Amino acid sequence: MQAQVEALPSQQLVSLTGLFLITEDGLSVASHVAAALQQKGATTAILNSSTLAEPEKLEQAIAQLRQLHGSVTGIIHLAPLAALELPETLAGWRQITQIHCKSLFQLLHLCAADLQQAGQQQMGCVVAASLLGGYFGRQGQGGSGLPTGGSNTGFLKTLVTEWPGVRAKAIDFDNSLSPVSIAEQIVKELLSSGRLEVGYPQGQRTIFQTVTAKLARENQPAPLTPTRDWVVLVTGGARGITAEIVNDLAQSGLKLVITGRAAEPVAETTDTAGIEDITVLRRVLLQRARTQGLTPTPMQIERQLQDLLRDRAIANNLQQFRQAGAQVEYIAVDVRNGEEFGPAINSIYTRYGRLDAVIHGAGIIEDKLIADKNFASLERVFDTKADSTFLLCRYLKPESLKLLVLFSSVAGRYGNRGQSDYAAANEVMNRFAWHMARSWSNTRVVAINWGPWDTTGMASEEVKRQFRERGIVPIPLSAGRHFFLEELHYGRKGETEIVAGEGPWEAYEANLNSLKGIGEQGAESKKQIRANAPYLLLPSAPQLQPNGTVTLEHTFSLATDPYLQDHRLDGKPVLPAAGALEWFGEFVQSAWPEWQVSEVCQLRVLRGLVLDTEAGKKVLFKARASSHADSESLQVAAEIVDPERNIPFYRASVILRPQWSEPPTSEILPLSSGEKLQPAVAYDTYLFHGQRFQLITAIDRLNDGGIDAQVMPSRPTAWLNSQPMANWLFDPGLIDVAPQLAIIWARVQRGTTALPARFGSVKRYGQSMPNGQLRIAFRVNRFDDHSLNYDAVFIDENGYVRFHLKDIESTCNTALNRLASHL
Repeated sequence: MQAQVEALPSQQLVSLTGLFLITEDGLSVASHVAAALQQKGATTAILNSSTLAEPEKLEQAIAQLRQLHGSVTGIIHLAPLAALELPETLAGWRQITQIHCKSLFQLLHLCAADLQQAGQQQMGCVVAASLLGGYFGRQGQGGSGLPTGGSNTGFLKTLVTEWPGVRAKAIDFDNSLSPVSIAEQIVKELLSSGRLEVGYPQGQRTIFQTVTAKLARENQPAPLTPTRDWVVLVTGGARGITAEIVNDLAQSGLKLVITGRAAEPVAETTDTAGIEDITVLRRVLLQRARTQGLTPTPMQIERQLQDLLRDRAIANNLQQFRQAGAQVEYIAVDVRNGEEFGPAINSIYTRYGRLDAVIHGAGIIEDKLIADKNFASLERVFDTKADSTFLLCRYLKPESLKLLVLFSSVAGRYGNRGQSDYAAANEVMNRFAWHMARSWSNTRVVAINWGPWDTTGMASEEVKRQFRERGIVPIPLSAGRHFFLEELHYGRKGETEIVAGEGPWEAYEANLNSLKGIGEQGAESKKQIRANAPYLLLPSAPQLQPNGTVTLEHTFSLATDPYLQDHRLDGKPVLPAAGALEWFGEFVQSAWPEWQVSEVCQLRVLRGLVLDTEAGKKVLFKARASSHADSESLQVAAEIVDPERNIPFYRASVILRPQWSEPPTSEILPLSSGEKLQPAVAYDTYLFHGQRFQLITAIDRLNDGGIDAQVMPSRPTAWLNSQPMANWLFDPGLIDVAPQLAIIWARVQRGTTALPARFGSVKRYGQSMPNGQLRIAFRVNRFDDHSLNYDAVFIDENGYVRFHLKDIESTCNTALNRLASHL
């Protein structure tokens, strides 16, 4: 990274309104910021550290403030502005990460709707400050803050990819400015556009640019060369990219201590050994369970399969390391757990008397948008990297350690949609790298921010093509391994924060905090995505935007979408959640044709898409793939957005796989009792669905636990009033039968109407679409006065599962009983 002095851009906002939440800091800056904002017309509230330290207390405080003062327009996170020593214990570290890091995520999550709405008027603001010396810990003196301040940039660089129109700034200071001066600069930055990441060393406004840097290896001896007597600790080294890199190290004949969360695998049993076909493995596992007198669910079999594949990969890699010449020890340890990881490091020094190098590759991802991610998931992802790096800092002996390599990611350095927690954790790791590099005079510390890898099976050719169209060149496996070895041999102390991979990093950084909204990109900047097959609903091929987002414009009307004629609420055509699911599937499938859309997760109905006029409703489809594809799946976040107001109607996560999963045998037993109900009675009495949606042919049993029913697939010709050349991906009419059964069950059993609000997961099985009658097992998970949660399994005439709907949430209200009155 190269630091460059830059003048403050011209101010963009002239007034501030609404509620600004300010977190308490250690320098008393918060009161000065609050006073300055109040003078400009804003309402402010300062949240003290004791409130930030307890998630439940913080949630209660936000609810009370919003009730008193209305919606939140801005957040000013100042908690990392604190001169602190690195704590001695993991408990102390976690208390600080809660106040400095996790509280910011919680504020963003709790105020997501408010901030996005404010962003539509270009008034939403999030500013976070740190005390890392003005260079974000990279160089110079005067910083007395902790690496936790780095989480700000990870959170905010992700935020601006998810919430267009919301302005974000991460600002770093040193100890040279007074609290009044710091507050003044914070307010000025809040009112201005320009770079998201800005520092103020000695009060001088400074930005940071990504620049190309070559290794100085010409005619130079390698400063560092592993030898047979080396002892190397590798976290997360038994699988994935880290294992590929370790395989090269193993050839030096050194001692490798590999850690992983799973126990070291025992020898695989003969009934599964050597079987590569996933379908065959499932059958063997099912037969094994039945032989033992068990009746496992498909979920249990899937979990056993994943455990088997994990253990097989670990065993194979450990064997390869040994065959390459290394002395290998495997330790099962949770790197987040101080009582496990700390003693494990000490035991290495006890057994071997030394530790020469550490490669820290442990990490997990659980991609979700900020608005959708829960706090428990945040902690798992964040702690895996941040807590483990703290423990390494505390337990390693730098006087004898030659090398520490931290595997970070460009997701932290540049942000990545859906990865706020992962980005924040990687940025804490990057700041830790600089902290240890300065403190440890005998150790070379380097954080490698890896770009996406282009390994066999890691991503399809289509995904790789799209990366290249964005200017991001996926790293070939051989090149990535070579890069690491070159860095190991020739990298020098002081070269601490490195980006590995070719991409338009600097251009991306420069445009990251842009105020451009939807539709502001010129047509000449778009790149069309190839559509290899016809799709029933898509009016045209999606477009690839320069920032990597895929978009598609469409105007819903009764002329273009005649099926909406038969789905009316209070007389107005409304796109059903099952219809949005089919649109998401076809849109993403068209954009990533080398993969197969097999599952849609967390589909949320945020606002119903209602046709208020004959002209219809114009929408924008948007999708963006996670930068972390693997051989088994690719995850794509998708939205259907109102382009005028930039408010989403529906949001979902679409899972693509190399091929559709084979249909498993159904293990669901029919209901043992229940009343029959004629479908005609149900449609006449409880439902509002027109002819195209009336696909239930029999309701065999209905009781307090659920419904057994029969259904026929829908016909695209009837839905679209045309002769289409393709078939459904999910069949929206068929999928919509599950919410219909929810309405029927709620009306009969509880006297209320249930409308779908969220689909937890809808998974398709089999390459071909079913064309005959299916059986539906509708099972209630829980019910209260306001919501109904259920699962629904569609089973074909041969007993195979074709669609599995899990964790479906419907909102219940007796006032909605009126919807059936149109009949």
